[in-house]
Amino acid sequence: MTLSIRKASSSDILNTFNLSNDSIVRQSSFTSDPILFQNHEKWFNQILDNKSILFYVIHDGENFVSQIRYKKTSDTACEISISITEEYRGKHVGSQCLSLSIQELKKEWKCCSIVAEVKEENSASNNFFLKNEFYLVRKYLKDGNTVFVYNRNISNNRTFIIAELSANHGQKLSIALDTIKAAKEAGADAVKIQTYTPDTITINCDNEYFQIKQGTLWDGTILYNLYKTAYTPWEWHNELFEYAEKIGITFFSTPFDKSAVDLLEKLNNPLYKIASFELNDIPLIKYAASKGKPMIMSTGVSTLEEIEEAVQACYAVGNYDITLLKCTSSYPAPLDEANLLTIPNMIKRFGIKIGLSDHTMGDIAASTAVALGASVIEKHFILDRSLGGPDADFSMEPSEFEIMVERIRDVEKTLGSVSYELSDKMKKNRKFSRSLFAVKDIKEGEVFTEENVRSIRPGDGLSPKYLPEILGKKAKKSITFGEPILWDLINLKG
Repeated sequence: MTLSIRKASSSDILNTFNLSNDSIVRQSSFTSDPILFQNHEKWFNQILDNKSILFYVIHDGENFVSQIRYKKTSDTACEISISITEEYRGKHVGSQCLSLSIQELKKEWKCCSIVAEVKEENSASNNFFLKNEFYLVRKYLKDGNTVFVYNRNISNNRTFIIAELSANHGQKLSIALDTIKAAKEAGADAVKIQTYTPDTITINCDNEYFQIKQGTLWDGTILYNLYKTAYTPWEWHNELFEYAEKIGITFFSTPFDKSAVDLLEKLNNPLYKIASFELNDIPLIKYAASKGKPMIMSTGVSTLEEIEEAVQACYAVGNYDITLLKCTSSYPAPLDEANLLTIPNMIKRFGIKIGLSDHTMGDIAASTAVALGASVIEKHFILDRSLGGPDADFSMEPSEFEIMVERIRDVEKTLGSVSYELSDKMKKNRKFSRSLFAVKDIKEGEVFTEENVRSIRPGDGLSPKYLPEILGKKAKKSITFGEPILWDLINLKG
Protein backbone atom coordinates (compact mmCIF):
# COMPACT_ATOMS: atom_id res chain seq x y z
CA MET A 1 0.00 0.00 0.00
CA THR A 2 1.39 3.37 -1.04
CA LEU A 3 -0.54 6.36 0.26
CA SER A 4 -0.39 9.80 -1.34
CA ILE A 5 -1.93 13.04 -0.15
CA ARG A 6 -2.97 16.24 -1.88
CA LYS A 7 -5.40 19.11 -1.41
CA ALA A 8 -8.92 18.41 -2.52
CA SER A 9 -10.01 19.80 -5.90
CA SER A 10 -13.23 19.95 -7.90
CA SER A 11 -12.50 16.48 -9.26
CA ASP A 12 -13.01 15.04 -5.77
CA ILE A 13 -16.60 16.16 -5.33
CA LEU A 14 -18.17 12.76 -6.07
CA ASN A 15 -15.76 10.75 -3.89
CA THR A 16 -16.22 13.12 -0.96
CA PHE A 17 -20.00 13.10 -1.46
CA ASN A 18 -20.15 9.30 -1.34
CA LEU A 19 -17.89 9.09 1.71
CA SER A 20 -19.82 11.82 3.53
CA ASN A 21 -23.02 9.80 2.94
CA ASP A 22 -21.49 6.51 4.06
CA SER A 23 -23.73 4.97 6.75
CA ILE A 24 -20.93 4.73 9.34
CA VAL A 25 -19.84 8.32 8.68
CA ARG A 26 -23.43 9.56 9.04
CA GLN A 27 -23.87 7.69 12.33
CA SER A 28 -20.66 9.24 13.65
CA SER A 29 -21.63 12.76 12.63
CA PHE A 30 -23.60 15.18 14.76
CA THR A 31 -26.26 15.32 12.04
CA SER A 32 -27.13 11.84 10.81
CA ASP A 33 -29.51 12.80 8.00
CA PRO A 34 -28.38 11.92 4.45
CA ILE A 35 -26.80 14.77 2.49
CA LEU A 36 -28.31 15.85 -0.83
CA PHE A 37 -25.85 16.26 -3.68
CA GLN A 38 -26.78 19.88 -4.36
CA ASN A 39 -26.16 20.73 -0.71
CA HIS A 40 -22.83 18.89 -0.75
CA GLU A 41 -21.81 20.65 -3.97
CA LYS A 42 -22.50 24.07 -2.46
CA TRP A 43 -20.67 23.17 0.77
CA PHE A 44 -17.76 21.59 -1.11
CA ASN A 45 -17.16 24.66 -3.28
CA GLN A 46 -17.30 26.93 -0.24
CA ILE A 47 -14.73 24.72 1.49
CA LEU A 48 -12.33 24.90 -1.45
CA ASP A 49 -12.49 28.71 -1.41
CA ASN A 50 -12.17 29.06 2.39
CA LYS A 51 -8.65 30.15 3.42
CA SER A 52 -9.37 29.00 7.00
CA ILE A 53 -9.89 25.39 5.92
CA LEU A 54 -7.43 22.81 4.61
CA PHE A 55 -9.12 19.88 2.89
CA TYR A 56 -6.97 16.86 2.00
CA VAL A 57 -7.74 13.67 0.11
CA ILE A 58 -5.62 10.53 0.37
CA HIS A 59 -5.32 7.78 -2.24
CA ASP A 60 -3.75 4.36 -2.51
CA GLY A 61 -2.85 4.40 -6.17
CA GLU A 62 -6.17 5.15 -7.88
CA ASN A 63 -8.24 4.13 -4.85
CA PHE A 64 -9.81 6.80 -2.67
CA VAL A 65 -8.87 6.15 0.97
CA SER A 66 -9.63 9.14 3.20
CA GLN A 67 -10.69 12.75 3.47
CA ILE A 68 -9.29 14.96 6.22
CA ARG A 69 -10.38 18.51 6.93
CA TYR A 70 -8.72 21.08 9.20
CA LYS A 71 -10.57 24.23 10.21
CA LYS A 72 -8.56 27.05 11.75
CA THR A 73 -10.01 28.26 15.06
CA SER A 74 -7.16 30.61 15.99
CA ASP A 75 -3.70 31.50 14.73
CA THR A 76 -2.28 28.39 16.38
CA ALA A 77 -5.18 25.93 16.73
CA CYS A 78 -7.50 24.04 14.42
CA GLU A 79 -10.24 21.41 14.44
CA ILE A 80 -9.96 18.10 12.59
CA SER A 81 -12.50 15.91 10.79
CA ILE A 82 -11.33 12.59 9.35
CA SER A 83 -13.16 9.83 7.49
CA ILE A 84 -11.89 6.54 6.05
CA THR A 85 -13.61 4.71 3.19
CA GLU A 86 -15.31 1.38 3.92
CA GLU A 87 -12.77 -0.58 1.85
CA TYR A 88 -9.87 0.61 4.02
CA ARG A 89 -11.46 0.41 7.47
CA GLY A 90 -9.83 -2.10 9.76
CA LYS A 91 -6.58 -2.01 7.79
CA HIS A 92 -4.83 0.37 10.20
CA VAL A 93 -4.43 3.12 7.62
CA GLY A 94 -6.07 5.85 9.71
CA SER A 95 -2.90 6.62 11.64
CA GLN A 96 -0.88 6.80 8.42
CA CYS A 97 -3.43 9.18 6.89
CA LEU A 98 -3.39 11.35 10.00
CA SER A 99 0.42 11.48 10.00
CA LEU A 100 0.54 12.47 6.32
CA SER A 101 -2.02 15.22 6.85
CA ILE A 102 -0.20 16.66 9.88
CA GLN A 103 2.98 16.88 7.83
CA GLU A 104 1.10 18.89 5.20
CA LEU A 105 -0.67 20.99 7.84
CA LYS A 106 2.65 22.08 9.34
CA LYS A 107 3.77 23.33 5.93
CA GLU A 108 0.69 25.53 5.60
CA TRP A 109 -0.06 26.84 9.09
CA LYS A 110 1.86 27.55 12.29
CA CYS A 111 -0.50 25.28 14.13
CA CYS A 112 0.34 24.00 17.60
CA SER A 113 -2.91 22.36 18.62
CA ILE A 114 -5.36 20.01 16.86
CA VAL A 115 -8.80 19.56 18.42
CA ALA A 116 -11.26 16.74 17.70
CA GLU A 117 -14.87 16.51 18.87
CA VAL A 118 -16.38 13.02 19.02
CA LYS A 119 -19.73 11.66 20.20
CA GLU A 120 -19.38 9.51 23.31
CA GLU A 121 -20.95 6.45 21.67
CA ASN A 122 -18.51 6.59 18.74
CA SER A 123 -16.06 4.16 20.32
CA ALA A 124 -14.01 3.65 17.12
CA SER A 125 -13.20 7.35 16.78
CA ASN A 126 -12.59 7.77 20.51
CA ASN A 127 -10.10 4.90 20.44
CA PHE A 128 -8.50 6.25 17.26
CA PHE A 129 -7.70 9.66 18.72
CA LEU A 130 -6.45 8.22 22.01
CA LYS A 131 -4.17 5.85 20.08
CA ASN A 132 -2.77 8.76 18.07
CA GLU A 133 -1.49 10.95 20.92
CA PHE A 134 -4.65 12.97 21.47
CA TYR A 135 -5.66 13.66 25.05
CA LEU A 136 -9.22 13.75 26.31
CA VAL A 137 -9.50 17.27 27.70
CA ARG A 138 -13.20 17.97 28.08
CA LYS A 139 -16.70 16.62 27.67
CA TYR A 140 -19.95 18.52 27.25
CA LEU A 141 -23.53 18.17 25.97
CA LYS A 142 -24.33 19.16 22.39
CA ASP A 143 -27.82 18.65 20.91
CA GLY A 144 -28.48 15.91 23.45
CA ASN A 145 -25.19 14.12 22.75
CA THR A 146 -22.27 13.80 25.14
CA VAL A 147 -19.26 15.10 23.23
CA PHE A 148 -15.67 14.19 24.04
CA VAL A 149 -13.08 16.82 23.10
CA TYR A 150 -9.54 15.68 22.31
CA ASN A 151 -6.44 17.81 21.89
CA ARG A 152 -3.04 17.02 20.37
CA ASN A 153 0.01 19.26 20.61
CA ILE A 154 2.01 19.33 17.35
CA SER A 155 4.32 22.24 18.13
CA ASN A 156 7.90 21.96 16.92
CA ASN A 157 10.87 21.11 19.11
CA ARG A 158 12.21 24.67 19.34
CA THR A 159 11.89 26.12 22.83
CA PHE A 160 10.11 29.47 23.04
CA ILE A 161 12.35 31.63 25.26
CA ILE A 162 10.77 34.64 26.96
CA ALA A 163 12.63 37.56 28.53
CA GLU A 164 10.44 38.93 31.33
CA LEU A 165 10.89 42.71 31.56
CA SER A 166 8.64 43.05 34.60
CA ALA A 167 9.77 45.95 36.82
CA ASN A 168 13.27 46.11 35.38
CA HIS A 169 12.75 49.45 33.66
CA GLY A 170 13.03 51.58 36.79
CA GLN A 171 10.10 53.71 35.56
CA LYS A 172 12.20 54.95 32.61
CA LEU A 173 10.87 54.39 29.10
CA SER A 174 14.36 54.58 27.58
CA ILE A 175 15.50 51.67 29.78
CA ALA A 176 12.45 49.63 28.77
CA LEU A 177 13.23 50.18 25.07
CA ASP A 178 16.91 49.37 25.54
CA THR A 179 15.95 46.21 27.43
CA ILE A 180 13.76 45.00 24.56
CA LYS A 181 16.64 45.50 22.14
CA ALA A 182 19.13 43.77 24.45
CA ALA A 183 16.77 40.79 24.90
CA LYS A 184 16.53 40.30 21.15
CA GLU A 185 20.31 40.51 20.80
CA ALA A 186 20.71 37.95 23.59
CA GLY A 187 18.57 35.45 21.66
CA ALA A 188 15.15 35.80 23.28
CA ASP A 189 12.15 34.82 21.15
CA ALA A 190 9.88 37.21 23.00
CA VAL A 191 9.74 39.94 25.61
CA LYS A 192 6.91 40.05 28.13
CA ILE A 193 5.66 42.91 30.25
CA GLN A 194 2.90 43.17 32.85
CA THR A 195 -0.21 45.29 32.37
CA TYR A 196 -1.68 46.63 35.58
CA THR A 197 -1.73 49.72 37.74
CA PRO A 198 -1.56 49.75 41.53
CA ASP A 199 -5.31 50.40 41.56
CA THR A 200 -6.22 47.54 39.19
CA ILE A 201 -4.22 44.93 41.10
CA THR A 202 -4.89 45.98 44.74
CA ILE A 203 -6.07 48.93 46.86
CA ASN A 204 -4.14 51.56 48.77
CA CYS A 205 -4.50 50.11 52.24
CA ASP A 206 -1.85 49.56 54.89
CA ASN A 207 -3.63 47.28 57.33
CA GLU A 208 -2.15 43.89 58.16
CA TYR A 209 -3.72 42.16 55.16
CA PHE A 210 -1.77 44.30 52.71
CA GLN A 211 1.61 44.29 54.47
CA ILE A 212 4.37 42.15 52.93
CA LYS A 213 6.03 40.05 55.63
CA GLN A 214 6.33 36.58 54.14
CA GLY A 215 10.14 36.47 54.07
CA THR A 216 10.46 37.94 50.59
CA LEU A 217 12.75 40.54 49.03
CA TRP A 218 9.92 43.04 49.47
CA ASP A 219 9.18 42.65 53.18
CA GLY A 220 8.50 45.89 54.98
CA THR A 221 6.31 47.53 52.37
CA ILE A 222 2.63 47.26 51.39
CA LEU A 223 1.27 45.79 48.17
CA TYR A 224 0.14 49.13 46.75
CA ASN A 225 3.56 50.74 47.12
CA LEU A 226 5.32 47.69 45.64
CA TYR A 227 3.14 47.76 42.55
CA LYS A 228 3.46 51.53 42.26
CA THR A 229 7.21 50.98 41.91
CA ALA A 230 6.96 47.92 39.66
CA TYR A 231 4.16 48.62 37.16
CA THR A 232 4.73 49.49 33.51
CA PRO A 233 2.90 52.75 32.71
CA TRP A 234 0.02 52.15 30.34
CA GLU A 235 0.93 55.21 28.28
CA TRP A 236 4.16 53.41 27.32
CA HIS A 237 2.44 50.35 25.94
CA ASN A 238 1.81 51.52 22.39
CA GLU A 239 5.42 52.66 21.92
CA LEU A 240 6.78 49.43 23.41
CA PHE A 241 4.65 47.27 21.11
CA GLU A 242 5.59 49.33 18.06
CA TYR A 243 9.30 49.23 18.88
CA ALA A 244 9.29 45.45 19.37
CA GLU A 245 7.54 45.00 16.03
CA LYS A 246 10.08 47.31 14.36
CA ILE A 247 13.09 45.29 15.55
CA GLY A 248 11.37 41.94 14.96
CA ILE A 249 10.70 40.35 18.33
CA THR A 250 7.43 39.00 19.72
CA PHE A 251 6.06 41.27 22.44
CA PHE A 252 3.16 40.43 24.75
CA SER A 253 1.85 41.00 28.24
CA THR A 254 0.30 39.61 31.39
CA PRO A 255 -3.07 41.25 32.11
CA PHE A 256 -4.30 41.45 35.69
CA ASP A 257 -7.88 42.52 35.05
CA LYS A 258 -10.39 42.90 32.21
CA SER A 259 -9.43 46.50 31.52
CA ALA A 260 -5.86 45.35 30.86
CA VAL A 261 -7.14 42.75 28.39
CA ASP A 262 -9.16 45.44 26.63
CA LEU A 263 -6.09 47.66 26.31
CA LEU A 264 -3.96 44.79 25.03
CA GLU A 265 -6.56 43.82 22.45
CA LYS A 266 -6.33 47.34 20.98
CA LEU A 267 -2.57 46.82 20.68
CA ASN A 268 -2.94 43.43 18.94
CA ASN A 269 -1.31 41.56 21.81
CA PRO A 270 -0.47 38.16 20.22
CA LEU A 271 -0.79 35.93 23.30
CA TYR A 272 -1.73 36.14 26.96
CA LYS A 273 0.15 35.13 30.08
CA ILE A 274 -1.65 34.53 33.36
CA ALA A 275 0.53 35.03 36.44
CA SER A 276 0.72 32.41 39.18
CA PHE A 277 -1.15 34.58 41.66
CA GLU A 278 -4.02 35.10 39.19
CA LEU A 279 -4.51 31.44 38.25
CA ASN A 280 -7.48 31.25 40.61
CA ASP A 281 -9.19 34.20 38.86
CA ILE A 282 -11.38 32.10 36.57
CA PRO A 283 -13.39 35.06 35.19
CA LEU A 284 -10.15 36.80 34.14
CA ILE A 285 -8.83 33.60 32.51
CA LYS A 286 -12.07 33.08 30.59
CA TYR A 287 -12.09 36.68 29.42
CA ALA A 288 -8.50 36.56 28.16
CA ALA A 289 -8.93 33.10 26.63
CA SER A 290 -12.10 34.21 24.83
CA LYS A 291 -9.96 36.45 22.61
CA GLY A 292 -8.70 33.35 20.81
CA LYS A 293 -5.02 33.97 21.46
CA PRO A 294 -2.56 31.38 22.85
CA MET A 295 -2.66 31.19 26.65
CA ILE A 296 0.40 30.73 28.89
CA MET A 297 -0.38 30.19 32.57
CA SER A 298 2.01 29.93 35.52
CA THR A 299 1.18 27.49 38.31
CA GLY A 300 3.50 28.60 41.12
CA VAL A 301 1.01 28.85 43.98
CA SER A 302 -1.81 26.62 42.73
CA THR A 303 -3.09 23.20 43.72
CA LEU A 304 -3.61 20.52 41.08
CA GLU A 305 -7.36 21.14 41.32
CA GLU A 306 -6.88 24.86 40.67
CA ILE A 307 -4.63 24.16 37.68
CA GLU A 308 -7.27 21.86 36.21
CA GLU A 309 -9.96 24.52 36.77
CA ALA A 310 -7.85 27.11 34.94
CA VAL A 311 -7.31 24.77 31.98
CA GLN A 312 -11.00 23.94 31.84
CA ALA A 313 -11.81 27.68 31.91
CA CYS A 314 -9.88 28.04 28.63
CA TYR A 315 -11.58 25.01 27.12
CA ALA A 316 -14.99 26.34 28.12
CA VAL A 317 -14.58 29.33 25.80
CA GLY A 318 -13.14 27.23 22.96
CA ASN A 319 -9.44 27.99 23.53
CA TYR A 320 -7.23 24.89 23.30
CA ASP A 321 -3.85 26.54 22.71
CA ILE A 322 -2.61 26.41 26.29
CA THR A 323 0.83 26.23 27.86
CA LEU A 324 1.23 25.62 31.58
CA LEU A 325 4.43 26.78 33.23
CA LYS A 326 5.91 24.86 36.14
CA CYS A 327 6.90 27.58 38.58
CA THR A 328 8.30 27.98 42.07
CA SER A 329 7.01 31.31 43.34
CA SER A 330 9.99 32.20 45.49
CA TYR A 331 12.25 35.10 44.59
CA PRO A 332 14.86 33.79 44.06
CA ALA A 333 13.80 30.14 44.08
CA PRO A 334 16.17 27.54 45.58
CA LEU A 335 17.21 24.79 43.18
CA ASP A 336 16.08 22.09 45.58
CA GLU A 337 12.51 23.44 45.38
CA ALA A 338 12.35 23.46 41.56
CA ASN A 339 10.89 19.91 41.39
CA LEU A 340 11.40 19.76 37.63
CA LEU A 341 10.27 16.13 37.46
CA THR A 342 6.79 17.62 37.64
CA ILE A 343 7.21 18.73 34.00
CA PRO A 344 6.96 15.27 32.33
CA ASN A 345 4.12 14.43 34.71
CA MET A 346 2.26 17.59 33.63
CA ILE A 347 2.81 16.70 29.97
CA LYS A 348 1.28 13.27 30.57
CA ARG A 349 -1.52 14.55 32.80
CA PHE A 350 -2.71 17.50 30.72
CA GLY A 351 -1.61 16.61 27.18
CA ILE A 352 -0.69 20.23 26.41
CA LYS A 353 2.51 22.25 26.17
CA ILE A 354 4.43 22.60 29.42
CA GLY A 355 7.21 25.06 30.21
CA LEU A 356 9.09 26.65 33.09
CA SER A 357 8.81 30.08 34.64
CA ASP A 358 12.23 30.09 36.24
CA HIS A 359 13.11 32.17 39.29
CA THR A 360 16.24 30.23 40.24
CA MET A 361 19.69 31.73 39.88
CA GLY A 362 21.70 30.66 36.83
CA ASP A 363 20.54 28.56 33.88
CA ILE A 364 20.79 24.97 35.11
CA ALA A 365 17.05 24.74 35.85
CA ALA A 366 16.11 26.15 32.44
CA SER A 367 18.29 23.80 30.39
CA THR A 368 17.28 20.81 32.55
CA ALA A 369 13.61 21.68 32.06
CA VAL A 370 14.06 21.61 28.28
CA ALA A 371 15.67 18.18 28.55
CA LEU A 372 12.58 17.05 30.47
CA GLY A 373 10.18 18.29 27.79
CA ALA A 374 9.62 21.99 28.52
CA SER A 375 8.70 23.91 25.35
CA VAL A 376 8.67 27.38 26.92
CA ILE A 377 11.21 29.05 29.21
CA GLU A 378 10.51 32.37 30.93
CA LYS A 379 13.29 34.21 32.74
CA HIS A 380 13.47 37.71 34.24
CA PHE A 381 15.79 39.97 32.25
CA ILE A 382 17.58 43.19 33.21
CA LEU A 383 20.19 45.36 31.51
CA ASP A 384 22.29 45.54 34.66
CA ARG A 385 21.42 44.35 38.17
CA SER A 386 23.00 47.49 39.55
CA LEU A 387 19.93 49.34 38.24
CA GLY A 388 18.11 47.89 41.24
CA GLY A 389 14.37 47.48 41.52
CA PRO A 390 11.97 44.87 42.92
CA ASP A 391 13.07 42.08 40.55
CA ALA A 392 16.73 42.93 39.95
CA ASP A 393 18.25 40.38 42.33
CA PHE A 394 16.85 37.34 40.51
CA SER A 395 17.03 38.68 36.94
CA MET A 396 19.56 37.72 34.27
CA GLU A 397 21.84 40.24 32.60
CA PRO A 398 22.24 40.06 28.78
CA SER A 399 25.50 38.07 28.78
CA GLU A 400 24.03 35.51 31.19
CA PHE A 401 20.82 35.26 29.20
CA GLU A 402 22.76 34.72 25.98
CA ILE A 403 24.68 31.83 27.55
CA MET A 404 21.39 30.31 28.74
CA VAL A 405 19.92 30.54 25.23
CA GLU A 406 23.01 28.86 23.75
CA ARG A 407 22.79 26.03 26.29
CA ILE A 408 19.11 25.51 25.61
CA ARG A 409 19.74 25.36 21.87
CA ASP A 410 22.51 22.83 22.51
CA VAL A 411 20.10 20.75 24.60
CA GLU A 412 17.62 20.84 21.70
CA LYS A 413 20.31 19.59 19.33
CA THR A 414 21.23 16.85 21.79
CA LEU A 415 17.61 15.74 22.20
CA GLY A 416 17.06 15.52 18.45
CA SER A 417 14.15 13.19 17.68
CA VAL A 418 13.21 9.56 18.29
CA SER A 419 15.33 7.64 15.79
CA TYR A 420 16.87 4.20 15.44
CA GLU A 421 18.34 5.04 12.04
CA LEU A 422 22.09 4.86 11.56
CA SER A 423 23.72 7.95 10.08
CA ASP A 424 26.34 7.54 7.36
CA LYS A 425 29.03 8.20 9.96
CA MET A 426 27.57 5.58 12.31
CA LYS A 427 27.43 3.08 9.45
CA LYS A 428 31.10 3.67 8.74
CA ASN A 429 31.89 3.15 12.42
CA ARG A 430 30.26 -0.29 12.29
CA LYS A 431 33.63 -1.29 10.86
CA PHE A 432 34.79 -1.42 14.48
CA SER A 433 31.94 -3.56 15.80
CA ARG A 434 32.42 -7.25 16.57
CA SER A 435 32.16 -10.06 14.05
CA LEU A 436 33.38 -13.62 13.50
CA PHE A 437 37.02 -14.19 12.51
CA ALA A 438 39.35 -17.13 12.15
CA VAL A 439 41.77 -16.96 15.09
CA LYS A 440 43.77 -19.96 13.82
CA ASP A 441 44.49 -21.36 10.39
CA ILE A 442 41.55 -23.61 9.42
CA LYS A 443 41.97 -26.36 6.83
CA GLU A 444 39.37 -27.31 4.27
CA GLY A 445 36.95 -29.77 5.91
CA GLU A 446 38.05 -28.83 9.43
CA VAL A 447 35.28 -28.33 12.01
CA PHE A 448 34.59 -24.84 13.33
CA THR A 449 35.14 -24.68 17.10
CA GLU A 450 35.39 -22.01 19.76
CA GLU A 451 39.17 -22.43 19.53
CA ASN A 452 39.44 -21.47 15.86
CA VAL A 453 36.51 -18.98 15.52
CA ARG A 454 35.87 -16.06 17.84
CA SER A 455 33.81 -12.89 18.07
CA ILE A 456 36.31 -10.02 17.85
CA ARG A 457 36.69 -6.57 16.37
CA PRO A 458 36.56 -5.41 13.49
CA GLY A 459 33.17 -5.95 11.87
CA ASP A 460 34.00 -7.50 8.48
CA GLY A 461 32.78 -11.00 9.27
CA LEU A 462 29.42 -12.51 10.11
CA SER A 463 27.49 -11.24 13.11
CA PRO A 464 28.42 -12.98 16.39
CA LYS A 465 24.79 -14.10 16.69
CA TYR A 466 25.56 -16.77 14.07
CA LEU A 467 28.35 -18.40 16.11
CA PRO A 468 26.14 -21.15 17.64
CA GLU A 469 24.87 -21.99 14.14
CA ILE A 470 28.40 -22.22 12.72
CA LEU A 471 30.02 -24.30 15.47
CA GLY A 472 30.23 -27.94 14.40
CA LYS A 473 30.00 -27.10 10.70
CA LYS A 474 33.00 -27.68 8.37
CA ALA A 475 35.07 -25.27 6.32
CA LYS A 476 34.42 -25.37 2.56
CA LYS A 477 37.98 -24.22 1.90
CA SER A 478 41.10 -23.32 3.83
CA ILE A 479 40.88 -20.15 5.91
CA THR A 480 43.91 -18.26 7.16
CA PHE A 481 44.44 -16.70 10.57
CA GLY A 482 42.82 -13.23 10.70
CA GLU A 483 40.36 -13.88 7.85
CA PRO A 484 36.69 -12.90 8.38
CA ILE A 485 34.24 -15.80 8.46
CA LEU A 486 31.62 -15.44 5.72
CA TRP A 487 28.81 -17.75 4.57
CA ASP A 488 30.63 -18.88 1.41
CA LEU A 489 33.38 -20.37 3.62
CA ILE A 490 30.98 -22.64 5.51
CA ASN A 491 29.57 -26.02 4.52
CA LEU A 492 26.09 -25.62 5.95
CA LYS A 493 25.20 -29.29 5.29
CA GLY A 494 27.59 -30.48 7.95
